[in-house]
Amino acid sequence: MIWMKAIVYYGPEDFRWEDVPTPEIGPDEILVKVKACGLCSTDIWKALYLGSKPGSVLGHEVSGEVAATGRGVRNLKVGDRVAVYHRAECGKCYYCTHNQQPLCSEYQEQSIFPGAFAEYICAVPRLVQRSILRIPDELSHEEATLIEPTGCSVRAVSKCRVGQNDSVLIIGDGPMGLLNAQISRAAGASVVMLSGHHDHRIELSKRLGINHSFNSKEVDIKEKLMELTDGRGADIVIVAVASTHAVSESTGLVRKGGKLCVFGDFRDVPQPNLSLDLKLVLRDHIDFIGSWGCSTQDYRVAFNLVTSGKVKVKEMITHRFPLRKFDEALKAFLNKECAKIVLNP
Repeated sequence: MIWMKAIVYYGPEDFRWEDVPTPEIGPDEILVKVKACGLCSTDIWKALYLGSKPGSVLGHEVSGEVAATGRGVRNLKVGDRVAVYHRAECGKCYYCTHNQQPLCSEYQEQSIFPGAFAEYICAVPRLVQRSILRIPDELSHEEATLIEPTGCSVRAVSKCRVGQNDSVLIIGDGPMGLLNAQISRAAGASVVMLSGHHDHRIELSKRLGINHSFNSKEVDIKEKLMELTDGRGADIVIVAVASTHAVSESTGLVRKGGKLCVFGDFRDVPQPNLSLDLKLVLRDHIDFIGSWGCSTQDYRVAFNLVTSGKVKVKEMITHRFPLRKFDEALKAFLNKECAKIVLNP
């Protein structure tokens, strides 16, 4: 048996740098040497709120280099620099044919082994066929890790049908808020606003081209919003934080006939119940939209946005840590000192 190093999860404050077996690949699988992995809130909340099984290896925003291929693999070769999307839908089931790929049973199955907080991962056949893209030499492995979260944001913006002359308000200044704002702008929105709590992220958003960015602890967001939308409110509000309070507050920020998108991942984070006045749906014709995950097509759109520079990801990476210093990376994440953290094995 060949061994490699990985960060193994045992409990909310118990991550260990340990030896684990290097995955063995089948005839239609590939082995990828991990070059970089993003630290995603989904992994962190799973770990902190006991949503993961002790002994598991987390991590999914990954890029690397093909280290070995099964004898049946024809589309990739050893040495290819690749971005790996950790999910792939079947493309044929009821949900896939209704453009609801994240509900596909194959999509929801684990498809990289172990997780990407490791030196190597195995990608199962459906990923090899649909979800692995060669990256150009000019794109770093670190930048390529942001293709996956960009894809998730592409799906949200697409579901909201953001287009020309729309006004969009993003609630949340974390990486997903910054990506949703950039993609809304790329989709043609005439006014893109971002509301957050952290000055360093607000300043970063302005460097990313989001001119209307505000610290909601210091600025009356509703007043600013009404000023920028002729008193109507935003056509579209995307809540990019896991907060029922933010969702409730957003109902007063979206215009009549507008759309409110719940994007922040609530699955593992304890939250108070949401009290919602259904007259907003009936009388004010507000559409409530949920968006989680992305299809392989969304991932390809994200790839093009990142490689073309329409979405700036390099500037979002503020912290880098060796994988063995995961505890330091986690501390920086929880203290909100960062924008995007990338781990390097």
